[in-house]
Amino acid sequence: MNKGLMALLVGVLFLASASLVSAAEYPGPLVSMDWVQEHLDTIKNPDQTEIRLVEVSKSGYDKGHIPGAVWIDWGNEVFGPATDHMVPDYAAMSAVMKKLGVTPDTHIVIYADKLDQATRFYWTLKFWNVEKVSIMNGEKKEWKEEGRPMTTEVPDVKPLDYPLKYPPNSKINALLHPDVMEGLATGKVLFVDARPAAYFEGKKFSLSKWVRSGHIPGAVNVAAPEDVVKDGKILPTDELKKIFESKGVTPDKNIIVYCNTGVRSSLAWFILHELLGYPNVKNYDGSLREYANSFYLPMEPDSFNIYKDFPKAPMQEVKEATDANAAKIAELEKKLEETEKELHEVEEIAKAAKAEGKGLCGPTSVALLAALPLAGYALRRRYLKN
Repeated sequence: MNKGLMALLVGVLFLASASLVSAAEYPGPLVSMDWVQEHLDTIKNPDQTEIRLVEVSKSGYDKGHIPGAVWIDWGNEVFGPATDHMVPDYAAMSAVMKKLGVTPDTHIVIYADKLDQATRFYWTLKFWNVEKVSIMNGEKKEWKEEGRPMTTEVPDVKPLDYPLKYPPNSKINALLHPDVMEGLATGKVLFVDARPAAYFEGKKFSLSKWVRSGHIPGAVNVAAPEDVVKDGKILPTDELKKIFESKGVTPDKNIIVYCNTGVRSSLAWFILHELLGYPNVKNYDGSLREYANSFYLPMEPDSFNIYKDFPKAPMQEVKEATDANAAKIAELEKKLEETEKELHEVEEIAKAAKAEGKGLCGPTSVALLAALPLAGYALRRRYLKN
């Protein structure tokens, strides 16, 4: 075989093998607790950028965390500054990525107190085009209860500038305009509500987040994590598929998942889009915090009318009084028509009596003609009295 061809084949085989090794390095969107523990030797080294373990939590990191994990503050770093649980902007996300000390080749593995906290940060990273990300299938509580390694030592990770890509991935983020509105108008979007049934059915609501209960019209309810997580771990994919398909959530549909603030729904999005491979799934970041507070938008069941207990404005009282007077006038005008009809009948009787030759001086004619001014006078008195 010619040497040039041999060299070409060797090069192709080398690239193919390198590609296979690279693919093997990323195990997918969900890793087990065993996988994390098996890679702790790498994770614990703060100078490496191969695997970065991240704990997402409100508090408790300083009291114990998985060795090598970098802390991300649930309230101040997962969401944009001065927003109510909304995705961070470019500047805020760049600061978070710099803190993590990662490169585009780093495999980021997330765990949290609750799985929907982990999936929310995962979704945020994917929104900002970070590719190699996984969730640890197990909450922090389960890791501790199984007696796995814990530490209070904070890793000295060197901050690195991360080349964050712009624009963000709008294919996984639903906006009120146009995504939600188009879904309502066309019926071509299936809304999946990830809240517990009591909220979906309008039996419970939270004034700290929204002021109307119920759900987006046409939505189906699959509560996350209640219906999809057991003992701190996401259910097997075959069970998840049955759960969602039983509610009509199938891969051929355009799907928007939502909840109160886009956190629970991030878990539903992660399962549908990342684990089950549904191609068209968006997480509605605004969720009911935005939707239910927009009073012009419909909700089901429409049982909670926020306006009914509002105090009456002066102009509203004037309008109600005007409407009441208009109703009285309409009633009197109706009675006037009836009286005029009766008077017309009296006139006809008088004409008939006169034609009989009895004349207007006869007792019948006199009585009937006398009724004309009396009926008008009585009606006028009643009208003015009202």
